[in-house]
Amino acid sequence: MSSRKLEYYGSSILRNRSRKIDISSERDFIHSLLLDMLEVLKLQKGLGLAAPQAGENVRVFILNPEELNLKGHSVFINPSVTTSGPLDKDEEGCLSIPGIFEYVRRPFSAAVTAYDLSGEQFTLELDDYAARAVQHENDHLDGILFVDRLTPIRKRLIKKQLSEIKREYGPDSRIL
Repeated sequence: MSSRKLEYYGSSILRNRSRKIDISSERDFIHSLLLDMLEVLKLQKGLGLAAPQAGENVRVFILNPEELNLKGHSVFINPSVTTSGPLDKDEEGCLSIPGIFEYVRRPFSAAVTAYDLSGEQFTLELDDYAARAVQHENDHLDGILFVDRLTPIRKRLIKKQLSEIKREYGPDSRIL
């Protein structure tokens, strides 16, 4: 079982900008982090997970390749994302914000350049749900949650639910 905790809405770590990671000098740390992240992703049956959600403010996220066409990639280290295309509105949720699903507008296409665990750089051109997932996870690396992208009215409508998440999953009750 992992020593890292799943961070929930209200945790300050989810609001920090993550640092780039040095793949060559931090290889053991990255490997340990990725094992823990994969464990929670499978346990929670998630689509993706960013390192801040596992308590580490480093620029790493993973996506479930069984759910998305990622051309063989599932680990994204030090990603850079550029978006294009028209805005598309679709439902999103987040392991760190359990029980809340809302429609979010995001660009339909995204290009992501990142490094894999072996330190090899790759670039993917993605559309639709894969592009949305990359944008969602990359937002975590900048301290942005999907609820931040909602309209002011939608934010007000879920304010009570968010407060309940903070209360229920406070810093002392985090689980992985």
